[in-house]
Amino acid sequence: MARTPTVRIAVGGLFIVLPVIFGASSIRNSSTLLIAQQDQKLKDSKFIAEGAKLFQPNCSSAYCHGKDGMGGGAPALRGKGLEAAYLFKTISNGLSGTPMRPFKSDLPEEKIWQLVAYIMSPVSGGDAPTASGLTAAESVKSGPAGAERPAMPAGSSTLTGDPSAGKLLFFDSSQSKSCQSCHSFQGMGAAFGPDLSKFGSRSARELFLAIVMPAEARDQRYLTTIITTKDHETITGIKKEEDADSVRIYDVSELPAVMRTVQKSEIAASETSNASAMPKDYAKIYTLKQLLDIVAFLKSEAKGAVQLKDILQSSSVAR
Repeated sequence: MARTPTVRIAVGGLFIVLPVIFGASSIRNSSTLLIAQQDQKLKDSKFIAEGAKLFQPNCSSAYCHGKDGMGGGAPALRGKGLEAAYLFKTISNGLSGTPMRPFKSDLPEEKIWQLVAYIMSPVSGGDAPTASGLTAAESVKSGPAGAERPAMPAGSSTLTGDPSAGKLLFFDSSQSKSCQSCHSFQGMGAAFGPDLSKFGSRSARELFLAIVMPAEARDQRYLTTIITTKDHETITGIKKEEDADSVRIYDVSELPAVMRTVQKSEIAASETSNASAMPKDYAKIYTLKQLLDIVAFLKSEAKGAVQLKDILQSSSVAR
């Protein structure tokens, strides 16, 4: 039987693969009752508006689905006739083998249904207000912390990263989540995260995705450790070392991280996760141009400029 083409899209800033045949009976049959319970909510204007509030800051960046989900580096979502059951299942569980992580650990079911409702909602005219209350034209001008965020107009793939500007951002001590808070580069910066000096051999796309969509830790030394004390305090970080009596851990609950020593007699539970301890909100902290600058800095010893087209390659269709 011939293989069915697939279309790759992103939800929450992450690329996922959806079958072209969204009405697959196996999905529909397993979700009939759930959809029936949600059907009225999916059409409720207030419910849709709540979904828009979730979607816009997380999924509408220029390198994902674009403003109002109408397309950017990844294809448009809205107006495509996607089915509620598949959207809910994919957003909830993610897709193995892709950067699409499961959102069910971050969002309650009600919030995920709100996202589904917004994606399925009718596409209105260009002057329709967005979740922020701005018109489409006005929202193009706004970005994180009031900074300008490009909206992917024609020709924007020539947007080029500036290594000098990226270096300033990497070592910006005024930004608590700047790269140097966790990483070093050529001997400068913190040492508890991976040394990024040799990461320039990786592709611009791989580096970019690692910043905005941190995946599982590749190196066992940087796995996330979660400690719960007998006083019900939760400490999340990267374990440095331990002995018979205590554990030393870089606490990344807030950055810059601090080294803490926890006596084993005070620990009620401890677990290790493959999830990266890296913050997951850099797409909100930095503009697209700033992210390109950081990537350009990391690749500064490699030949050639880093352009937006370098991170968007192969992002739309897979076979």
